[in-house]
Amino acid sequence: MQQKSFFKSLILIGGILLFSSCSKDDGPGIIPMEFSDLNYQKDYELTLGDTLSINPEILNLPEGTGFSWKLGDDKVSEAQNLHYAPKQFGTFALQFKALANNDSLLRSYEVTVNDPYQLYFRPKTENSSKYISEIIEYKPAPGQYINKTYGSLESAEKLVGGKSAILSLGAWGGYVTFTFDHTIENREDAKDFVVYGNAMGGLSEPGIVKVSFDENGNGLPDDTWYELAGSAHQKEETILNYQLTYTNPKEYANVPWEDNQKNQDSVMVNPYHSQNYYPLFIEEKDKMSFNGTRVYPKVSLEGFASIDALEWGYVDNFDADYNTYAGNAMDLDWAVDDNMNPVALRGVDFISIYTGAQGNVGWLGEISTEIKGASDLSMTE
Repeated sequence: MQQKSFFKSLILIGGILLFSSCSKDDGPGIIPMEFSDLNYQKDYELTLGDTLSINPEILNLPEGTGFSWKLGDDKVSEAQNLHYAPKQFGTFALQFKALANNDSLLRSYEVTVNDPYQLYFRPKTENSSKYISEIIEYKPAPGQYINKTYGSLESAEKLVGGKSAILSLGAWGGYVTFTFDHTIENREDAKDFVVYGNAMGGLSEPGIVKVSFDENGNGLPDDTWYELAGSAHQKEETILNYQLTYTNPKEYANVPWEDNQKNQDSVMVNPYHSQNYYPLFIEEKDKMSFNGTRVYPKVSLEGFASIDALEWGYVDNFDADYNTYAGNAMDLDWAVDDNMNPVALRGVDFISIYTGAQGNVGWLGEISTEIKGASDLSMTE
């Protein structure tokens, strides 16, 4: 009996060993995931508006692996490679996770997002001027004063340092872009800057204002622009995505235009100004195009002819506060994005003004915004 039990035990042990050996040979082993780079960049620093890109390379990656990126408490991506523009400044913990059925990987980072306003804000100094310090670009649309008295590059430069010059922007879309020697701050419960024009009762030629902060600190107006939405921006007749192209007649003649509303017309010449109305000093020698918002002030051609003021929010516009400021006071709290959503701006470095209405007003000629200068209200009041 003991010998029989001994043989049974040997057979049992042998079977177990054989089974174990077969299992190892027939079943493929699972190779765990691992990062290809053990020494990786753990800290990132960028400026608000920049895109954070991290591409972790993983070896032995099983099919169906899921990924997760969390910045602070927010899940920002489910892709293996991260391309994300943070929406607020500060220092955040960033966590990456790869999760397979029987395996996972975890990696942590620290991300510092700098505030561009703190980096590039230009404070006023004792030598700062309240007036325009530099004309960046002058690109008028066709008009009766263009290429002469009030419509030349020399006329634009005269806006610097004062408020007694005069510059015509031509018909709809024509613009001038300028800056100050400091950032114009958004004052709480107060208007921020004033633009001087030559409006009067019955003669308003509303210009629309755009503003931008130098988010990348390069001193160029190549950052996001926001429009200051005045009273007419919400009117039913206003066109928010208006586009128009003028064609150079190459002589003293009506300047034809066509828009994206399938309209065709002309900026009409008059006997008082006999030069070519198309700006001859710009790069576009044959055609020039503009896009923006078109507003519709009330125009009367009876008697003397007149253009009524819009309620508020426009330049060269004889509104209720025009006499108070000797011009139009503008508020950065009116800023909106391309979808008309309000934007909270703390300050701006660049201002652009363009003629916002289109039309021929009899002997007065085309509707054309004129400006005489601009100033920082924080240094004026």
